[in-house]
Formats: sequence, structure tokens, C-alpha cells
Amino acid sequence: MKMPFCLVITWLLAGCAGSSTMPVAKDTVVISSRAAPVCGAEGAQRVAFRQAAVETIRRGYDRFLIIGGQYRNDVGIIGHTPVIAHTTGYATATGYGNTGAAHGTATTTYTGGQPIIAGSHRQGIAVKMFKEDDPAGRNALSARAELGPEWAELVKSKTVTCFD
Repeated sequence: MKMPFCLVITWLLAGCAGSSTMPVAKDTVVISSRAAPVCGAEGAQRVAFRQAAVETIRRGYDRFLIIGGQYRNDVGIIGHTPVIAHTTGYATATGYGNTGAAHGTATTTYTGGQPIIAGSHRQGIAVKMFKEDDPAGRNALSARAELGPEWAELVKSKTVTCFD
């Protein structure tokens, strides 16, 4: 029973999260992210936010503001694992002449029936980007500061996950 569980966890972590970016103006993008149930709603939000910082740097800007957003939860139980019954027992019988007696016990153990959870958390955000010296972006967030000291590696990477 442990092997299928480990395979499911491995699959969930491998496909944990992703995002796509659609430019709507030279300085504005819409980012759509999704995260597996194991990442939670926070995972989808984290992926979208970090992708906003990455896209800001990739497009030659320094700061960004989130100017709109939507969230959707498509996570649910789609079924259950099979229930398996395993019965063990023993019996003893004695006989004497025309009479006999038998005694025994049996134990049944049930396994399975765990819920199968599927779907994803989805976050969409609209992001406006600014150059460092643009006074309109004085309240905007610094993309490099939001990504932290490893910002250069994250910008080079092709994916942002919910565990970054």
C-alpha cells in the first residue's frame, strides 16, 4: 500500500505548479498560475507572485504592482481507492464417538477507501511594471528584493514552483 501512495506523492510534486504569461501592453502582463492540491491556495499565489517578479526583470523593468487578480479552486475528491478485505482464522475440532465439537475464530482487516484528490488551485494576476527611476512606480515592489539573493538563478530558470 505504501508504494502507490509514494507514486502519487511523487506525481503531485513533479507537477506541482506552473504559470503562463500573456503580455497586454509593453509594461503590463497577465499571469495565470496553477498549483496541485499538495501546494494549496498559497502555492498558486506564491507562483503567480514570484513569476510577476521574474517577468518584470526579464522584460527589462525593476519594480512591479499587482493591479488585479482572481482565484479559483478546482480541488475536490474524485473517488476513493478500492477497499480490500483480508480474513485470517483458525479452527479446532475434536470428536469422540458420535459427537464432535468445533471452535474457531476469524479476523477480517479492511484497508483502502482513502479519498483520491485531484484538481488545482488557480491564481490570475495583472501586473504593471516600472523602471527604477519612474516616479509612477514609487510604491511598486522591487522585483529583485522580492526574489531574494538568488534572483538571477530564478530569472534564468524556466519554471517557478510552489517550493521556491
